[in-house]
Amino acid sequence: MFVRRHEEFIKKFIMAQLKTNRGLIWHYDIAGSGEPVLFIHGFGASGHWWSAQKESLARAYQVITVDLPGHGESDWMPVGLNEMAVDIRQILNAIGAAYISVAASSFGGLVALELYRMMAGHIMRMSFVGAIPKFARGPNYPAGLDIDKIRKLSGQFNGDYTAVLDIFFRSLFTMKEREGPRSQWVKQLRAGDPVPRREALKAFLDILEKADLRDRLSSVICPLQFITGSGDYICPREIMDWVAGHAYNARFDFIDECGHLPFLTEVEEYNRLLEDFLIS
Repeated sequence: MFVRRHEEFIKKFIMAQLKTNRGLIWHYDIAGSGEPVLFIHGFGASGHWWSAQKESLARAYQVITVDLPGHGESDWMPVGLNEMAVDIRQILNAIGAAYISVAASSFGGLVALELYRMMAGHIMRMSFVGAIPKFARGPNYPAGLDIDKIRKLSGQFNGDYTAVLDIFFRSLFTMKEREGPRSQWVKQLRAGDPVPRREALKAFLDILEKADLRDRLSSVICPLQFITGSGDYICPREIMDWVAGHAYNARFDFIDECGHLPFLTEVEEYNRLLEDFLIS
């Protein structure tokens, strides 16, 4: 039974590229059929990181994953949140995905909020994991990223940036996750990915430092979901409490003893929470 399901999944799997109007070549994948769900990955990752969600949800949904510029198989040119959202909208138009749900991880949440600004009437719901509207810490805003540390990390990328990226990603997981049964799978997942472009990483860090989309939350009228690991230092409980006070029509789910990327380490629980939200 599993083999037959897997073969059916593969038959529906499409890898594609699109050169957008600005001349940037984007890589994206489509799996399954049904209501479209767009997955947007975070800093230093790729659409491939959603593989466990893709295989699970493709039985009932059309799962669309994209590689953000300079990540995965996508090319790179200097772009901001607005340009990325414009290009993703062009991809969705090319696919014919008129009405979508969105699932976004970390940095991808900023892209999702910008995309919502452009096509609010066409986004049915949005689910965020390890994502907040502003990542840099500030007055009365206890986010987990200190601006000086963001700038230090960017400077470290001028050297052996692949080693620095390895250390950074290790910090995103709790000790339990690093010693858990999914740890080796996560390592293999990263090893199978192209290394992100140095220029893209530095540009994304600059966006993480400066982007402030807090005022967008109150304007979002579609259902929202925030899934957060209880051990996520980037999205601590204090900041999620702040989000709860400013987001309309939102639900909040916490996964115990997880860090910033629970969709990689607690796949079944994350998928259950996401699918429950999608059908609600």
